[in-house]
Amino acid sequence: MESHSHEVTLQSFSDQLASIVEAAGRSVVRVDDGSRLTATGIVWRGDGLIVATSHGTERDDELAVYTCDGEQHAATLVGRDEESDLVLLRANATEMLAVTMGDDNAVRIGQVVLALARPGNAGLQATMGIVGFKQEMASSGHIEHLIGADATLYPGFSGGPLIDVSGRILGVTNRSFGRGQTIAVGISLVNHVAESLLTRGSVRRGYLGVSTQAVTLPESLRTTLEIDQRTGLLVVQVAEGGPAERAGLTLGDTILKLGGQPLDAVDELRSRLRSTPAGETVSLHIVRGGKLKEIAATVGSAG
Repeated sequence: MESHSHEVTLQSFSDQLASIVEAAGRSVVRVDDGSRLTATGIVWRGDGLIVATSHGTERDDELAVYTCDGEQHAATLVGRDEESDLVLLRANATEMLAVTMGDDNAVRIGQVVLALARPGNAGLQATMGIVGFKQEMASSGHIEHLIGADATLYPGFSGGPLIDVSGRILGVTNRSFGRGQTIAVGISLVNHVAESLLTRGSVRRGYLGVSTQAVTLPESLRTTLEIDQRTGLLVVQVAEGGPAERAGLTLGDTILKLGGQPLDAVDELRSRLRSTPAGETVSLHIVRGGKLKEIAATVGSAG
């Protein structure tokens, strides 16, 4: 009796997953850029706007998308953002079923997720796994995520949705980002990039005009300056005429804080600048010649 109960429960779970995949799969398209490889995309908006990966959609013209019923629609490039590796396409269709938006802020380690795709002519495919990690990148009033899971991404899966067990999209998968791991760009960042590409054709990011590398602060320096921070960003290059140079930043300076918040990784600086509006003045706490110094820099625009 107990064995039969377990079978019923498993069968019910299996049926529910299959139904979720089938429903969410209606918003998953195959993207064809005329090369021998094809990629996956999602219907971001029902009036024909498609999000896919840039590396999977290398050409800017002669594009097409194939929907769940096999219909082909010509598509044009709206915009491309190399940093997030996302493109926005416009298909020649006005009544497409858009993905159901989820909340990547609510993603929990260990939750079950599914990766969907339409690679090649194989039709809809799905893999299942659990979330292993969530990398949170905080910037000015904006939280972005990279989601790591163990749902296998086969060739052609990039650009497909990572969904929860309710069928809501949590992110867009990307095989090239993961380098062997399954990585999805959180849907909040996807939406931000897509909106920017739609309205401006590009994604404008805050720009200082510096190259940095993370360095460990010597214990003696930390003691002298009475700071707890263990890592800073050493300035190794300053763009001529850029915001950093105009603010007085020089080679050899070590940036400790941006806007009062500590920095200990190069990616963290880029993440915070990403959504800082061009023209906004930010404070930089730096170490120069063994002394603390605060300077103001007016953020420029990149992209």
